[in-house]
Amino acid sequence: MKAKVLLLVNVKGLGNAKSIVSVSRGYALNYLVPKGYAKIVDEDSFETAKKIEKNVEVRKEESAKREKEILESKTITFKTKVGDGEKLFGSITSQDIADKIKKVYSVDIDKKKIKLETPIKKAGVYFVTVKLYKEIQAQVEVHVEKE
Repeated sequence: MKAKVLLLVNVKGLGNAKSIVSVSRGYALNYLVPKGYAKIVDEDSFETAKKIEKNVEVRKEESAKREKEILESKTITFKTKVGDGEKLFGSITSQDIADKIKKVYSVDIDKKKIKLETPIKKAGVYFVTVKLYKEIQAQVEVHVEKE
């Protein structure tokens, strides 16, 4: 038998906080509810919980759109040591880009959301895709210059 629960915290492999998921009744009653991870949703509170979940989704989408505007409004510049043929000593990774975004824009982006096929190893201009929310992605312009 299944039970619908409202997650109060992010549960790995199950869902994010404020989302409604269907789980086995035993899992809900013996683990999720006693640990304070979830609350069982009855029919009356189901509609209210759905409205809350929709509000959260709308806010996340609006936030992602604002972040996209911010990220695409400026460029990120890395000044680093460059050797022969414009090759860098080291490389610029997705973690470096995430750190620079946080420093420059005050926007916290997880490095896993930055799509960088391979680390940047040459000076130049690069366009890096940052996945913000579902279908919303930003193109961040990254300049790598000689120090």
